[in-house]
Amino acid sequence: MNDGTASVHAPSRSGPRSPASTRGPHIKATREGAWTDAIPSFITASQPIPQWVQIVPGAPVRFQSTGRNVDRTERVVDLVPFYRLHRREYALYWDLYTPGSWSDKLAEIRVKAEHQKRLEAATISFVQPGDAQKEKVFNQQGEDTSADRSGGRTSRRAKKWFSFDLPIEASSPMILIVTYHPEERTKRSFEILVDGKRIGEQIIERWLPGSAAGQFFDVEYKIPAALSSRQKVTVRFQATGGLEVGAVYGVRIVRADAER
Repeated sequence: MNDGTASVHAPSRSGPRSPASTRGPHIKATREGAWTDAIPSFITASQPIPQWVQIVPGAPVRFQSTGRNVDRTERVVDLVPFYRLHRREYALYWDLYTPGSWSDKLAEIRVKAEHQKRLEAATISFVQPGDAQKEKVFNQQGEDTSADRSGGRTSRRAKKWFSFDLPIEASSPMILIVTYHPEERTKRSFEILVDGKRIGEQIIERWLPGSAAGQFFDVEYKIPAALSSRQKVTVRFQATGGLEVGAVYGVRIVRADAER
């Protein structure tokens, strides 16, 4: 491009192509709001970059473009030199779609939303790890544990252990559903206990640099019927094998016989 702007396409991210924009020697980044905000995508139809990224008049090192959120709203993306973003949340990569692939993406999101509705209808209790106020309601405890975040979601991880107290229904067979993300810097190994009884073990292998972006995934663990006579149970995540507890992004108890 004549103005010195380039786009570096990185296949390691989740979309068909994910560009990091540069101008001269400077990587361009967008200033994000709250770190839980979703990062918008660009529907470009393979258009040349100057058609969807414009220089801000009077500010030669600032650019703007319009992204699209999954709720179909538009969002102006302000691009500035990365070195100017001190102590700020930022994004370097954005997913690019054609109009057709964006429609496919929205259809996929609708299917997931319907599944989520059924899951919530079957839910007895749910805690969002990493959200201090919500964790307090469920008596979060732990040792060498910390909150974390990724992909717009909060989580909790630990070098040793952490736990939550969750209400249950005595009349229902139950399943514990835990949400994880595969992008861990090193191998994680931990066990899951309910009121001291081990109901499962989880291993998350080290995420290799340059791999395609991972997606959140759920794992189900059956809660023994012997524990169903109580009003609440303590769900504990405890490191094993000298490793650590991987990030946990959701802890949910559901009715096992309900449609999900």
